[in-house]
Amino acid sequence: MKRLFILLAAFAVLVSCGPKPKYSGSRGEKTQKDAEAEFVSSLNKSDEEALLALADECMDKFQAGQVDEALDMIYVLYNGVVYKKSASYTAQLAQRFKRFPVLSYERLYHSFSTEGNNDVSYSYVFEPASGDRAAQTTKLMFNPVYVNGEWYLTFKDGSQSSRDLPVEKQVNELAPAPATPRLNKNSK
Repeated sequence: MKRLFILLAAFAVLVSCGPKPKYSGSRGEKTQKDAEAEFVSSLNKSDEEALLALADECMDKFQAGQVDEALDMIYVLYNGVVYKKSASYTAQLAQRFKRFPVLSYERLYHSFSTEGNNDVSYSYVFEPASGDRAAQTTKLMFNPVYVNGEWYLTFKDGSQSSRDLPVEKQVNELAPAPATPRLNKNSK
């Protein structure tokens, strides 16, 4: 009986000293913090440069009045899948940028979080199409999505976290990690 007790005690010690979970969640699951650390460490300078060139190119097209060409660069992220925009959404966006054309812009900041949630923030000057008001400034936020080594521009929506939000409204770092986004097969 004494040997059985010693054997069980030794087994318990070995199990408790075994490998620790890879991730920091309470049950070893991947957290938002883990996902951010993995994604950010996987990027290099050329990934960052490619993203900023893509976002600036889109803004340049808006500024040049090439609204349709700029909108061709925009995708939609829905439930972790990147899609081409619908015709009705494209029409809504075209109306918005034709009514409030980009006269000039400035990139405010960019930050990386996960494959499906990043920030590229711009301030832009527009003149209302009606002409009865002076030029005004507004903000535009892209949510670049990284799928299979390629960036896709989407617009931020109210359900996505951003570094612009107050800390209490950002995704908690211990929340479960988001799913890795994927590209809809018809989106290329």
